[in-house]
This record gives sequence, C-alpha cells and structure tokens, in this order.
Amino acid sequence: MHRVLAGILNNGNVSSAYLFVGPPGPLKGDEARAFAEKMGCKGLDLIWTKPDGATVKIDQVRELQRAVRYGPSQSERLVVVVEGADLLTTEAAGSFLKVLVERLDRLPATISSRCQQILFGEAPQEWRPDPALAEWYSGLKALKGQGPLERLAFSARLEKEKERIEELLDSFLFFARYELKDLALTRLMLETIKNVKRKANLKLALDVACLKI
Repeated sequence: MHRVLAGILNNGNVSSAYLFVGPPGPLKGDEARAFAEKMGCKGLDLIWTKPDGATVKIDQVRELQRAVRYGPSQSERLVVVVEGADLLTTEAAGSFLKVLVERLDRLPATISSRCQQILFGEAPQEWRPDPALAEWYSGLKALKGQGPLERLAFSARLEKEKERIEELLDSFLFFARYELKDLALTRLMLETIKNVKRKANLKLALDVACLKI
C-alpha cells in the first residue's frame, strides 16, 4: 500500500476527501479499493463511479448525491470513488462540489483544494519500452531539437494512428517518465491524454502537444 495511505490508516486521521494523482494504469484504483477495505468499508457502502463514455456526467453525480444522503448502511464509513475525476464535465464538477460541501465543514474554493493529494508513480520495473515502437520513441525524443515544421509533421503522423492513439500516448508517457526522466514532457503527455479522452479535436490536441515539447 502507498506509504501515505498506510500512515493515515496507522494514525487514524482520515480526511474527508483524497485526490489520487498519477500516470494511467490500475494502481490508483487498486489502492483506492484496498484503502476503503482497510477502513472497514464493505458492500453497498463502497460506491464506485467511472466515466460514462468520454466523461463523468452530471446525472452520475446526482445519483451519488442521493446515495450519500443517509450515510453508511453496513459499515462505519461510506466511501465514494470517482474514477477519472479529471473527466468530470463542467456541470458534473459543480454538482460534485456540492456533494463535498455537504459532507465537509467549510466551503471549498475548488474540488482539488479540498482533497488531500496522494501522488502515485508506477514502479520503473513495471514498464519496458516496446521494441515495436522504437521509431516512435526516437521521433519523440528528437522533437526538442527540431523546428515547428518537423514537429507538425510528427503530429500528422500521430494523427494517422487514430485507432491506437491512446495506446501510443500512454507509451510516450512512460517513455518520458522512466526513459527520458523528463517531468515536463510527462505532464504534457498526461494533459494530451486527458484532452484526447475528452474527445477534443485530435489534430489540434496533437499539434499543440508537439509544438510545446
């Protein structure tokens, strides 16, 4: 278990809201479930919400509001996990903020400011470069020394890979993090993945990412 979460369980000082931040992958969800179970949350008192299509929609958050209204039914605690919280629509985020306000002791400025952040990083040994993507890795690494035309050409090549673009960007993310150890590029890849998952204009999202590198 994440050392911060283990420390929270040991001292019993559990906050009302946590924001798990890190690269794509199952680790954050697995840790959230284990954390809830270690607090004795079980059955209907563990509510799990994930994106409905590309986003977490306001109707889903309204359902959460109804579910948490009366507190836990079988356990000491009621735990709500919102998977892909960065994909909340604007309306859903506003509604979710109201859920937090109802459960907390003072009005937050934003959702994230009322959550204790738990930072995750996948262990380097869990990822290895895919030899089949060697040319893509080399192209990404070379972009920093190239001009805008070369960068846009790389973006155009990526755009042609629509069917596997998320897979490619995920691999770029880990390549930036563990091979290049470039945190700025890692953050840029995270932002680009988020934009693509939100069904943003693919060409624009890729052009912007390549020009920013």
